[in-house]
Amino acid sequence: MNYELKELSLDLLDKELYDMYQDIPNGDNGQSNDAYGLNEIDFKEYIINQINRKNNKVSFEDTPTVTYIMYVDNRPVGFICLRTEIDNNWKKWSGNFYYQVRLSERRKGYATKMLELGLIKLKEIGFDVVYGQSSKGNIGSARTIEKNNGIFISEEEGTRYYKININK
Repeated sequence: MNYELKELSLDLLDKELYDMYQDIPNGDNGQSNDAYGLNEIDFKEYIINQINRKNNKVSFEDTPTVTYIMYVDNRPVGFICLRTEIDNNWKKWSGNFYYQVRLSERRKGYATKMLELGLIKLKEIGFDVVYGQSSKGNIGSARTIEKNNGIFISEEEGTRYYKININK
């Protein structure tokens, strides 16, 4: 299998990408997918907004975030968002990354591979340590983080917190 992360751009905008986002329910496993249910015109605006997030400043509402689409054999199967700068609020809220895999492609190891490739991207821009979290009931996400050398830090109010030393 050929795995590839492609930074989200308008060049990727096609029916396959649209269908992928429609195959990830909003609110699934505690994650949001604001593209779910959008028509194709509004979806393009959503993609433009996601692309522009990399220029954000850290605030209560958002952070500088780069979205990558995971392709397996040239088919989009999920996305990972990498927060390139976080404060203590974001460290606790969500950390440096979050990801989702389309329903039809779950339980195939794609999230684990996507995070592995995402950690390489974070290392390339200078990170040695990153932070992540999973909801207590989201066993798949916890395993994904742990398979990528995630070190369990603590559990608070139903959220499991991890750190990952990238240089190991």
